[in-house]
Amino acid sequence: MGIVTAPHWFAYGGWREGVPMGQDRLTDRVGRWPAPVFDEKRVATIGSAVAEAIDAAALGSAAWDEVPRVLGEAFPGSLCSLLNHNVAENKLNFQAVHNIDPEFLKSYAEHYAPLNPWISLWQTVESGTVLIAERDCPARLFADTEFYNDWLRPQNIEAAVGIKVEGSLREVIHLPMHYPLSKAGTYDRAAAEVFARIRGHLRRAVDLGHLLRKRTEDAMAGAALVERACCAAFVIDGDGQLREANQRAVDLFSEGSVTVLRHGGVSLADTRADKLFRNEISALSKGLPATLSRIPLCTDHRNWQVSLAPLPTMSGAAGGILSLFPIRPMVLVSIRDLDARVRDPGDLSAFALQYRLTRAEIAFCERLADGHSLAEAADMLGIKVETARDRVKSIFHKTGTHRQGQLVAMLGVCMQG
Repeated sequence: MGIVTAPHWFAYGGWREGVPMGQDRLTDRVGRWPAPVFDEKRVATIGSAVAEAIDAAALGSAAWDEVPRVLGEAFPGSLCSLLNHNVAENKLNFQAVHNIDPEFLKSYAEHYAPLNPWISLWQTVESGTVLIAERDCPARLFADTEFYNDWLRPQNIEAAVGIKVEGSLREVIHLPMHYPLSKAGTYDRAAAEVFARIRGHLRRAVDLGHLLRKRTEDAMAGAALVERACCAAFVIDGDGQLREANQRAVDLFSEGSVTVLRHGGVSLADTRADKLFRNEISALSKGLPATLSRIPLCTDHRNWQVSLAPLPTMSGAAGGILSLFPIRPMVLVSIRDLDARVRDPGDLSAFALQYRLTRAEIAFCERLADGHSLAEAADMLGIKVETARDRVKSIFHKTGTHRQGQLVAMLGVCMQG
């Protein structure tokens, strides 16, 4: 839908075959702007320049702002932007813009982005589709909306051409260029042809973005589980989809009495607890404070505690492909059997004697063995995190371990006898 595939349209809107290259500017239909003439050579040149900007931004050697800048400067009087719309949360994940008034830019990010009627159209078309507003969805169709009257029309940018870069249930990435209706006859098809020429470069950037984002998220999820060897722990995203799990969590999924794994989604077996669980996951994934960081759960006369903690997010300010494809929110879930100590106290006295640990060090080991992180253990013992780091280094030296996960595994073996 709306894809320009052939370059043989150059008699369209203001360009006349046979005009010498030195006479490449005409006056637009109302005589206010000198209008560039877009012959095949010029379109190819613009397409190459924009493609180079895309490749450089994807590899991190230039900012994404260069893409709309290069494109916008090739079409004088236009406003150009590269946007990642978080349609699930009605907000912008990312924006790179050219020639947009700061006040209008701010109001779009804070208010008008979810009101943009064109977003629903971008959601329905395939990635790589090029749309021309006047042909596919004229702005006048929503002339009675707040978006049109208070944001679009005051800027005199009702005409537009754009390309859908990528889309999913959670985000839509697109590259639109807006300009006055008086320029539509000159700009529409020229811009559409430029977008068609850069489609392959955008596709490669998308593939790279998906790959790097997945690898980064997988590494973050795996690292979060290193300190949780003595309890069931797993990482899920904002949709409740499982990203990573340790063996104890896998065992719980298989048992099915505490947690349920179905079609990649995680839920709690208890209906009441699961409702709280889902609400907290939703809040944490949106950056909101959690109402409950721990959820009590009782199944088959056994008492459990479900703890939730958001994983640190990465800022897109560093540039590169991950600024356009930001790391998605993830939540670490730890599930502890509160009756385990009653059934098996797991005395560490022999461990302390064998490795000559002090009382302070063994108290620290007990917290780690219960599945708490270094920061949590420090908080429980009333010491600073720096002191906790020194303490764990001493324990590493005495036990011959080198990583926290290795120490926790050793403690687990000792506590099981």
